[in-house]
Amino acid sequence: MEFLITEKQLRKIISESEDGQLSNAMKTLRSFVVELVRRVRKSYNLNLRMLLTWGTSVGGFLLPLDRYIKTGDFNVNDEQRMLILSGICFMLLLEGKRGIYKILEKIREEGLEETFDRVLTKAIELKNVFKIFMETIVTTLGTTMEIVSYSFLLPIIPDIYNLANNVSNIEETASLIAERLIASGVVLMSKEILTDVIKKLIEKFK
Repeated sequence: MEFLITEKQLRKIISESEDGQLSNAMKTLRSFVVELVRRVRKSYNLNLRMLLTWGTSVGGFLLPLDRYIKTGDFNVNDEQRMLILSGICFMLLLEGKRGIYKILEKIREEGLEETFDRVLTKAIELKNVFKIFMETIVTTLGTTMEIVSYSFLLPIIPDIYNLANNVSNIEETASLIAERLIASGVVLMSKEILTDVIKKLIEKFK
């Protein structure tokens, strides 16, 4: 039996409070990047503040890799983990930035080359899979930075999937989700573009 939640119920689910699940997800991504920048600066004297510009998008890509390191058979401490993720970020997301050389030098000094290579392989796989997936939604993806700009969606794709089959008004649902994400204050994308992307995601999942 198919069950559709009403638009009133949907609005309550998505917009019931400032601390809703979607807003929290975005703030978690932003906080993760802030902590990464802080730890790397403190432990290795590397200034990575430029990563804060991309905040949630960088966090959306790096957080799955952070979990991969934490749950894998890697012998690294928290600071080394953040250093490795910084290297991944500069190499795959911020192509051509000179900061990568200083990060790689620190990675070599810490004896983390093998670990870095393993995580880099996983990161390349994640980037390629996400690019293929997003190209079914956004046909204009070209540069790496365009891919990165949508990375903040990674942790909330399961939430959008769960909603997809329980709503009747796709336009309204997409607009409400976009509104909540924009309200988090950390998503650098217009509501119109974000609404359109989320609408296509819902249609894909239905």
